[in-house]
Amino acid sequence: MKPSLRVAVAGASGIGKHHAKWYNECGCEVVAFLGSCDASCRATAEDLHQSIGFSGRGYSDLPKLLEEVEPDVVDVCTPNELHFEFAMAALEAGCHVLLEKPMVWDEGADADRLLGLAKRLVDEARERALHLGVCTQYAASLPLYERIYTQEKGDQPRAWEFIAEMETLSRGCQRDGAEIWVDMGSHPLSLLLAWMPDGEIDPDSLEAEFAGRQAKTRFDFNAEGRRCHCDIAVRDRPEGPPTRRFGVNGVLVDCEGRADSDGVYQSVLRREGTEVMGQDFMSLLIAQFAATVSGVESGPLVSGATGVRNLELQLQIYNAALARR
Repeated sequence: MKPSLRVAVAGASGIGKHHAKWYNECGCEVVAFLGSCDASCRATAEDLHQSIGFSGRGYSDLPKLLEEVEPDVVDVCTPNELHFEFAMAALEAGCHVLLEKPMVWDEGADADRLLGLAKRLVDEARERALHLGVCTQYAASLPLYERIYTQEKGDQPRAWEFIAEMETLSRGCQRDGAEIWVDMGSHPLSLLLAWMPDGEIDPDSLEAEFAGRQAKTRFDFNAEGRRCHCDIAVRDRPEGPPTRRFGVNGVLVDCEGRADSDGVYQSVLRREGTEVMGQDFMSLLIAQFAATVSGVESGPLVSGATGVRNLELQLQIYNAALARR
């Protein structure tokens, strides 16, 4: 029997603590995490001990963690501007890397530099025969969505119209449209790329706007002689359940999460009385990444190369919206 994968989570006090839980649930061993300071590490270690029985160590120095722990996988959940630095250090240390979205980001960098950094990560992983994945988990929704679409339309979806509306709770944080797009824009784009992986934005059709606490964009997405009109909105809302709605060709579904009859948290897609339930999308993405590293699956749900394409589209829309200001 193969030993379980040894995982280190960089940034485990926020979304990273949920990543740690999902790794634990799929049979991996969370052996270490990276925190911002000693006090933060103590609090996070206690939190992880309570949730997953964590008995490893917290570090505030990544090189020391990599040298002393030698994890198989480093999961990067740090602030966006640290993604490249930490992912590259982990790859150079021989670790497989799963990155939170966006793949890389730096407020002061132009699109060419950011894409260059993302491509460097992909190249580094390829040269070292390591796996690199990105957490745009809505790509995992397609099998569930196709069940609803096929039931209604009688065939598999072939997109000529794509609509996505996604909200997140602001939790008292006042973010503008640009910040919301950086945080949320990769999710609808991951769905679009799952349907049309070779698609390109028609620049003459592109409209984008950051207004208040919302980012909106419309464009035509072209691939292999096929044109898909896209209408995307992402926004913050102060309270209440956030809307997560998407679909193609007028078949829109609402996405939510809830526990099943056994108490296991699942993802749910709903449309007009029809409901399908399946494994939580982030849990599925992490389980597939672990299975890929273990040699059971052929690749991550969202590869580093797909992450670069996602970032490219996100930046194209980002810059179009800024140009309107």
